Amino acid sequence: MTATDREHSDYFEPLDQGLSKEELERRIRSPRVRSVFMHWREARKGRVFPRRSDIDPSAMRAAIGHVIIAGLSYDPFRVLYRLVGTEIVRWSKEDFTNRYADELVFQDDPRDWTDYYRMVVELRTVGFGITYWRTTPARPYWIEHIICPLSSDGTAIDQCLAAEDYEEMSWEDFAALPPVVRRE
Repeated sequence: MTATDREHSDYFEPLDQGLSKEELERRIRSPRVRSVFMHWREARKGRVFPRRSDIDPSAMRAAIGHVIIAGLSYDPFRVLYRLVGTEIVRWSKEDFTNRYADELVFQDDPRDWTDYYRMVVELRTVGFGITYWRTTPARPYWIEHIICPLSSDGTAIDQCLAAEDYEEMSWEDFAALPPVVRRE
């Protein structure tokens, strides 16, 4: 997908782990999301995936409220939100810590976010995307999100470090956002 195609359409795709700092700044508009990716990349220490214990919250201080730690289980594949940052809770209007992704609807978005994590696991790489939603008929707002795989044993992906950042919006538009709810 080209940069022009991405401009106002949702996407989630693998992110080249070797991108230069300059290319990351062109590709990812959120400095918070960029800092989480850069910390994940450094925490690998030459391995394919870092362990959860390699992740240092103080290294991503400016982004910490935008971070998620998710646990993965297989057979069936499920994503459990183990830690949800305070800014994500504020934007979601719901603390969904210790809830499964497939149980939730995020701001009237019918997609099951489990699919994004599944893609990261199947491709064994970082996934990055942008989701647009509208709070008014004329104004789309974006959310940038990244999912970075973690592995306790260096092979099996059993957790993910994720981050979300949101385009600034007016208080009125923010107040009109629906909360995260249980999927029916």
